[in-house]
Amino acid sequence: MTTPSDSRPPSSLTDEEEVTLRRVAFGQSEVRAMRAHDLARLRRLQLIEDGRDGPQLTAAGRAVFDELPKAMGSEKRGRSDDMMQQMVRMLRDVQR
Repeated sequence: MTTPSDSRPPSSLTDEEEVTLRRVAFGQSEVRAMRAHDLARLRRLQLIEDGRDGPQLTAAGRAVFDELPKAMGSEKRGRSDDMMQQMVRMLRDVQR
């Protein structure tokens, strides 16, 4: 039986479900340390599946994970460099 919350699109994951999805993506957490309810819902949404070494992302799960906000500094150069350049420009403008 499905509940109304199970029919929400993956883009409306709760904060806790996003954390669990990230933990699966990074593969650094033991299953017993993750929220069982979140794992069950992510399976129903077909964002994760059971792998040999524990839960792993499906292709759909990888797409959702890739859309989640990333921590500052976790992305390979580019955005942080752009931000630094903007800050330098702003400081120069203030000093004029």
